[in-house]
Amino acid sequence: MIIVDRIESGLAVCEIDGVMADIPLSKISPGVHEGDVLIDTGNGTFYIIDTAKTEQRKADITERFERLKARHKK
Repeated sequence: MIIVDRIESGLAVCEIDGVMADIPLSKISPGVHEGDVLIDTGNGTFYIIDTAKTEQRKADITERFERLKARHKK
């Protein structure tokens, strides 16, 4: 899975299977943000945003955070 960690100096700093790598923004579809999940369309030549996986990942993180907050209120 390719996850955008941050964007800086024309690069998307991504975590790819646990390893950090820089991908030029010119190789990613417009509108990429931190936390987006990317799909490699062919050997690192161009990446598109996987909106379904991005939304699912955000929902999972929100759910985990809410469960953690609920535990601390007890």
